[in-house]
Amino acid sequence: MARLVTVYEARPEDVAQIVGLLESRHLHPVVPEDVGRRSAYRCHSSPVQITVPETERDMAIGVLAEFERQEDSRLKQLTKVTDSAMLFVIVVLAFVAVVGILDAEGKWHAALWGVLCLIASVSVIRAAWARKGGE
Repeated sequence: MARLVTVYEARPEDVAQIVGLLESRHLHPVVPEDVGRRSAYRCHSSPVQITVPETERDMAIGVLAEFERQEDSRLKQLTKVTDSAMLFVIVVLAFVAVVGILDAEGKWHAALWGVLCLIASVSVIRAAWARKGGE
């Protein structure tokens, strides 16, 4: 039997996905440690090693590198969307702060908060309906 070499260290919750990815490419991954039998403390604190036979090492590294590139591109897109949403929230809150500072009686400030809460509520409900309709 070929010697096993470590090709990846994954979080315990990602082990099944990585093993499935390698198996879908007809590789033979082995997880030397039983992830389900870890103690509660160790369960999330240390990565789990995923090994393959030494003859499959280069192919496994190539598959995992492609997986990492796909995850990086997905993460970059998600970060871009999140950054723009956070910028929008900061601008809106700055506008509310300026209105609050300039409004001595507080009527415009309260009205602005009411409108913003209404818009946020409608947006959340529409997003939930869209998600429910897509399932």
